[in-house]
Amino acid sequence: MIPSAPPPLRRASQTAAGFVDVTARLSLAMAVLSIGWSLLQLLLVALLGRLDPLGWLERQGLPVPAALHWAAQHALSLSVLMLLLSVALLAVSWALLRHHEWGRIGFIVLLVVVALANFAMLPLVDGLFTAMQAVLPPGLHDSADGRHAMAQMQASRWTALLSAGATALAFAGLHAWLVVKLCRDEVRALFR
Repeated sequence: MIPSAPPPLRRASQTAAGFVDVTARLSLAMAVLSIGWSLLQLLLVALLGRLDPLGWLERQGLPVPAALHWAAQHALSLSVLMLLLSVALLAVSWALLRHHEWGRIGFIVLLVVVALANFAMLPLVDGLFTAMQAVLPPGLHDSADGRHAMAQMQASRWTALLSAGATALAFAGLHAWLVVKLCRDEVRALFR
């Protein structure tokens, strides 16, 4: 007698359901952590708004880059946006766990947005090093120590850019893999 094996379609649907459940649960945990971080960030924005760190830097004679001014002026809005995106992640993750089609589509959209945002951060990393160079005294390039410090800063700039770029590529690859998995027929069949 030959033992009967479950049909392959059922095994594929169980595997797909397991993938969706694990992805949704991990995303729910990340959303809760992100909401907590966003609330802490809102508290910090309120405290830093009263302390005026940019004014202190300017009083010390240190140049403050335009991007930092912009971020400080919009800190509350940026923090609220982060909180809203975290709540959106919580909502689509819950819907993904409950196998609602809008949750699957929303989750895919968030994956693409986050992957693009990681690449959008690369110019900010470069701008940070440009701002650091603006703080250095003008005659620094004339001394051997100054040239050595500038060479170290350039090496640090490239290290930071390459590691941020590699991280953005790695997350883009992971997100692309998740999008492809979420668009497969056996996964799409789970959603209503």
